[in-house]
Amino acid sequence: MAIAKIKCLRIIGLQEKLQEVAEALVNSQSFQPDDPLNFHSDIKMFIPVQAFNPYRETIDKFESSLEACGVECSAADISKRKFEDEDVSAIEEMAEKLAQFSDKQLELESRIGECNRNIEQIEHFLNLNLEIDKINQCRYIKANFGKLPKESFEKMQNYSDNPFVIFFPYSHDDDYYWGLYLSPIANSDDVDRIFSSLYFESCGVLDLNGTPEQYYKEQKEQLPKLRQELENVKAELGKYLASEKGNIDFYHSYFKELQKKYDVMAKAVTYNKSFVIVGWVTEDKAKKLTEAISKIDSVECTLTNGQSELKHSPPVKLKNNFLTKGFEFYTEMYGLPNYSEFDPTTFIAITYTILFGIMFGDVGHGLMVMLFGIFMKKVKKNPLGAILIPCGISGTIFGFVYGSVFGFEEALNPMYKALFGLDEKPISVMEPSTTNTIIYLAVGIGLVLVTLAIILNIIVSFKMHDKENAVFGNNGIAGLVFYAAVAAALVSQMMLGVKLTTPLYIVFLIVLPLLLIFLKEPFGKLSEGRKDWKPESWGGYCVQNFFELFEVLLSYVTNTMSFLRVGAFVLVHAGMMEVVFTLANMSSGFGYIAIVVIGNIFVMALEALLVCIQVLRLEFYEMFGRFYRGDGRAFKPVTSLMD
Repeated sequence: MAIAKIKCLRIIGLQEKLQEVAEALVNSQSFQPDDPLNFHSDIKMFIPVQAFNPYRETIDKFESSLEACGVECSAADISKRKFEDEDVSAIEEMAEKLAQFSDKQLELESRIGECNRNIEQIEHFLNLNLEIDKINQCRYIKANFGKLPKESFEKMQNYSDNPFVIFFPYSHDDDYYWGLYLSPIANSDDVDRIFSSLYFESCGVLDLNGTPEQYYKEQKEQLPKLRQELENVKAELGKYLASEKGNIDFYHSYFKELQKKYDVMAKAVTYNKSFVIVGWVTEDKAKKLTEAISKIDSVECTLTNGQSELKHSPPVKLKNNFLTKGFEFYTEMYGLPNYSEFDPTTFIAITYTILFGIMFGDVGHGLMVMLFGIFMKKVKKNPLGAILIPCGISGTIFGFVYGSVFGFEEALNPMYKALFGLDEKPISVMEPSTTNTIIYLAVGIGLVLVTLAIILNIIVSFKMHDKENAVFGNNGIAGLVFYAAVAAALVSQMMLGVKLTTPLYIVFLIVLPLLLIFLKEPFGKLSEGRKDWKPESWGGYCVQNFFELFEVLLSYVTNTMSFLRVGAFVLVHAGMMEVVFTLANMSSGFGYIAIVVIGNIFVMALEALLVCIQVLRLEFYEMFGRFYRGDGRAFKPVTSLMD
């Protein structure tokens, strides 16, 4: 539940040392550059560095040829080989060679595609016993071969009064009629316009010599030759890539490494004969990096704490143990904390896991979710796997509490008798008395978690020196007193029969906190010693804040009542499994087993999905919205291929 401490690193040195410094920063794999102009007030003398990579054109040509040939490069250890000037010409020659292979492949693939299209089109005219070249020689008649949509063919009757609008179909499929239409040369433009409106599509039959059967045979004979030629080209390319694999990987890795250095250099600014680079480094790597930089002549560096650089928005690196690290996925989904906040990953890990278990309580289903999580994490490398594992364990634990195993509600009764001397499970979810208790407990969970969220906001606001929200906000001390007072009054009245709402209780614990929330802005400015604490118009302020206060009161109610879904899903699980067994009991033998198995799979998959979504909604909307801002930016150091 922590954010890694960050240091701001400022580096100043002579311009001729810039490339050496950039190389050291990249090799450290711990430095994230920032814009130095944002860290200085007087920037008139600063000039941004124009870090142009001299090999940019060569790199672009090389990478384009690799992409065109579908080559996937591996990281190479570039420290074992020196890049020489003659390598540039070798790379350009290689890029040209690969481009030739790529062009040849594209040409053959295009010809194969065209051949397939010709075969597909001409198949519809194989029964046409005509020589196409003779049709083209007609002086007074124009022919058009192609396809007409079935809907358009049916509309042809609308043109029955035009003797030249006639379509002769030769074949058809599910969507089109294939054939031709003829028109006198003098009327061809009008007829073409009509058929165009009917979505007629021409095909290249008129370009043929001889009959369609002859052309079909020629294309059929040409197709395997083209395919074989393509395979030969691919084989030659494969041999060439195999022989040049080492060089390709080296050049690709070298250029990626080189570009990273130029990217760092591009973040620098110069003045006179010096340069300035500013960026961020984690505290655990700061000493090693500054020592490496200090070894470079004519270069100095200084470190400052990230906390003193809050106005520059230090980047954030989350720091969690293996038990909670998987839940960083949800934290990042909402938004990273800014550097002055705290990391809510542990909070969401604990609350999400517990709420999931309560709503998904079944020993069998919980174990299945846990196993699925292991599969997702280990095999599929999916980040959700690390979340499903603890959630499955939690569901299994609460399954023992509810006494449910794959929907069998009495399966654990012998265990309860052996361990606790009970004749049956202690909690029967579907009993009316238990149902009421579950609903009350769900609301109680909501009261506790909303209260905890408000307390967290108070802590975070004080940490960020935001007294207005910490003291007078609806999620500050005033809001906490009001919410706790109302909750205590309701609980004591409903559960204990004790009335707490005395006049003094109402005035000091309910009315006064609401008044402070209503006057949050002027009181907040007064607490900071600001002279502009008065609103421009008290009338406008009162009207606006009256509606805002009403919205605040409504949010207290809706946020708390949203936790009713926790209890609802406990009942939904039991109800859905009861339906499954009701259907199963209508059958016997294999039918009973099949219904139970399929029903369990359906309920487990559906409920797991719904519970995951609903718990996440509770986290984000009912709790995170009260204490968490999530407007931070990730720490992304420039990395090297060397390690």
